[in-house]
Amino acid sequence: MKICLATSGPGGLKDYVSANFGRCPTFTLVDYENGSIKNVQVIQNPGYMAGSGAGIQAAQAVINSGCNVLIAGAIGPNSFQVLSMGRIDMRECPPMIVEEAINAYLSGKLQPSTGMGGPGGHGMGRGRGMGRGRGGPW
Repeated sequence: MKICLATSGPGGLKDYVSANFGRCPTFTLVDYENGSIKNVQVIQNPGYMAGSGAGIQAAQAVINSGCNVLIAGAIGPNSFQVLSMGRIDMRECPPMIVEEAINAYLSGKLQPSTGMGGPGGHGMGRGRGMGRGRGGPW
């Protein structure tokens, strides 16, 4: 099994899972076979500095890497759709060390992603405060 983790830097197994998928700086790719980690590789996220379409670029990079599992803090709806088409098992994870996140996944403690991008707004307001957020007077 090949696991991709959205990460905050080049630290490999000792790095932290990023709270955001599409614009995380790096991906840590882990080959897990026969009950142990066989290989670890850190690659740059092509969506990190993208002007637009960051999540789609990041999702395509995950698919192209051959991973079948993705662990990230929050996965937005556009990324979710692309990753779903690629048949990627997406799991949401609070910020924690990569090695701990892998163990949490393997023990069934990480919830499947809903593609809503985490808590807060719903991502429909295009950055102008027009989303269907909670508690507004409208």
